[in-house]
Amino acid sequence: MEDDLRRMDSIADEKHVETREINTASAALAAAVAQQKPRLLSPSMLRLYVIMGIGYLVSTMNGFDSSLMGAINAMKPYQETFGLNGAGSTTGIIFIIYQIGQIVSFPFCGLIADGWGRRWCIFVGCLLVLVGTAIQGSANHLGQFIGGRFILGFGASIASAAGPAYIVELAHPAYRGTMAGMYNNFWWVGNILAGWTTYGTNLHISTSWAWRTPTVVQAGIPSVVLVCIMFFPESPRWLIHHDRAEEALAIFAKYHGEGDPDSPLVQLQYREIVEEYQACKDDNPWWDYRELVNTRAARYRLAMVIGMSFFGQWSGNNVVSYFLPEMIAAAGIKNTNTQLLINAINPIFSFLAAVYGAVCLDKLGRRPMMLWGLAGSLVFYILLTAFTAETIHHPNLSYGTIVSIYLFGICFAWGFTPLQTLYAVECLGNRTRAKGSGLNYLFLNIAIIVNTFGISVGIDIVYIGWIVVEMLLIYFFFVETAGKTLEELTEIFEAPNPRKHSTRKVKLEVTSSGEVVGISDTHQA
Repeated sequence: MEDDLRRMDSIADEKHVETREINTASAALAAAVAQQKPRLLSPSMLRLYVIMGIGYLVSTMNGFDSSLMGAINAMKPYQETFGLNGAGSTTGIIFIIYQIGQIVSFPFCGLIADGWGRRWCIFVGCLLVLVGTAIQGSANHLGQFIGGRFILGFGASIASAAGPAYIVELAHPAYRGTMAGMYNNFWWVGNILAGWTTYGTNLHISTSWAWRTPTVVQAGIPSVVLVCIMFFPESPRWLIHHDRAEEALAIFAKYHGEGDPDSPLVQLQYREIVEEYQACKDDNPWWDYRELVNTRAARYRLAMVIGMSFFGQWSGNNVVSYFLPEMIAAAGIKNTNTQLLINAINPIFSFLAAVYGAVCLDKLGRRPMMLWGLAGSLVFYILLTAFTAETIHHPNLSYGTIVSIYLFGICFAWGFTPLQTLYAVECLGNRTRAKGSGLNYLFLNIAIIVNTFGISVGIDIVYIGWIVVEMLLIYFFFVETAGKTLEELTEIFEAPNPRKHSTRKVKLEVTSSGEVVGISDTHQA
């Protein structure tokens, strides 16, 4: 490094050129971007946007089901079809069987995503979702309906294990935060689509098609992914790890280098991935999960994944969504369609906040986004708790509760929603990304199950304390992944203090032509 600095300083002195300073987390990535600044509307970037857009649709499946079941469970035609009353242990089983299907799928995620490739894993998952939808949508008996929901959850988990990995591994490194952060935001797209579909069918249809129609719509998005995904390129990182380096280089050149395989950005990624692969070129069977825990760095990576799984579900957000209908009724809004309308509008605000959050990710960084998002959520959760406690004596304060719920959702969606899958996938290495993603969904669904059977209004104060604990853990232990290539994160996790090492910055002096003439350390947090 010192030799490079002396050489660059001498170049700057000899040329007497005007330079500009760039503070960055990765000198190599910043230098490559400076030499060939990406054009956001170039043909290669537009093609990449299309691929990303189809990949995002995988995330809609879980969001759709989350909204769907809560809505159709209150429909009279649904209750009449299966002899239900909207409550009780049977209803709980119908809800939870989707998560059980996702948990059972865990061992197969690594098998398909690592063995067959990211695209095939997404394809198989979407195909299973279509099968589950057909079984569920045509059901006239409860057993068939439950069986369809199990297959739905199983397939959605298979697709979701590979979806985030595919997006992150193919995203442009200069915009990885925004491109890959948008993936989990589409959970809200599915949620919104299901909310408005069920609102419309409940309003206009009185037969069993009131609940069957949304189930048919549920099959629409996986069908689009199923048709398109095999026409897209495979993950170049997966290709290199399967001795298909030339194909990977061609993909990088096409989508990240404007067709030039010698582009600095293309060569940087290609070289880093190949070097990483050659350094650990040994068998990695699908059934062997020891690589997730066999070193200190691997355990630290896994801790980040598990942390995001539980933080994303145990920050009070599920309690808020669960009790929103109750708060609306307490505010004096008794009309069922009006209640459904308010429920359908709420996700739109959260989605818009999440989109803005994804745009901010590369500029603000992952850690500040999580911390500020949780800080805002904490403030409005405290207000929500206070308004809820006083609603019994002052019913008009229920409106304050509803506003607090909306604002809580906006803060959480801005700071956390884009990162719930992105951060976990970034923290995993290329060899363990598919297995780790499957494990991420395993723990996520365990957290959801605990929420489903364990939440109540009376534990508000527990969530307030837990959000504070989350913020402390993130501040002291969570690493910063922004501004670095995926391969550069290996050095961070192998450092004595990964969190501290990840927040280091370097200062680059760059000429107007993109040539780097100086590098120096600035500070580390």
